[in-house]
Amino acid sequence: MSSFFSFPVNLFLGFGILVLLWVVESEWGQHRIVRRLRSAAVACWLLGITVVWSIIGGLVPPQWAVDGSLWQALGFGFFPSSWGFRLLIGCLLAHLSLVIIHRFRLRQYRRDASFLLLHTGLWLALVAGSVGTFDRVEGRAVVTSEAECTTMFLRDGRILPLGYGIHLDAFDVERSPADGSVVQYTATIVVDSVGKHDISVNNPFGIRWYEDLYLTGFDHRHDVERQPVAIIMVVREPWKPVTMAGILLLAAGMLSYAFRRSSRISRQSPHHPHP
Repeated sequence: MSSFFSFPVNLFLGFGILVLLWVVESEWGQHRIVRRLRSAAVACWLLGITVVWSIIGGLVPPQWAVDGSLWQALGFGFFPSSWGFRLLIGCLLAHLSLVIIHRFRLRQYRRDASFLLLHTGLWLALVAGSVGTFDRVEGRAVVTSEAECTTMFLRDGRILPLGYGIHLDAFDVERSPADGSVVQYTATIVVDSVGKHDISVNNPFGIRWYEDLYLTGFDHRHDVERQPVAIIMVVREPWKPVTMAGILLLAAGMLSYAFRRSSRISRQSPHHPHP
């Protein structure tokens, strides 16, 4: 996705907002408005509105969001990239940032370990899922057995180099015995940087730590047995490690919270002497 907010603008802008929030928390952290902004009530309201917005966005048919319609003005053509959804995620990130900064300034890391792990993990996942979308690239590569494919086509018509070459070694189509419809198809591709690999529908190939290849279809206009043509979707997500780090921190926070809770219950339970 090419945008003004792609790297490095999104990184510098995000760092600037974090510095601003740190100053707000440092200078006016005890002010009534700032305390309200980092309260649990604000978090519940933001989460509730985000859930409702997501449900509405998922239920609105794409044909409703045509040019000039109210749904199109609200951005429901593709609601995850709508201004409303991004505004809600931005507010959630600002709230989480204030909460995390406040807890760090208290310097009670051991007591707040579970809390910080959970909130920091959620913060990282939201950052990667929102800010990271501006650096996400998705294209289509037309791969054949006759010539090596070295480029991919984006939705806006641009052509980008892959940075490697792909050609098709084999292509297999599994059809239903009943009506001859396509059940599954599998391609064996040869990538000049990693060698031969099999990919199929719902079974992508991770060619790099931030790049995956998905088999999305084949050209029906050709006889697959004689001249196979595979359509491969190339997805580049540089923020994937940030997402994984957020998920790991969330898991660590939940485990830490469960362990501390069980330890607290065991200490509070009465000990009966043995007869």
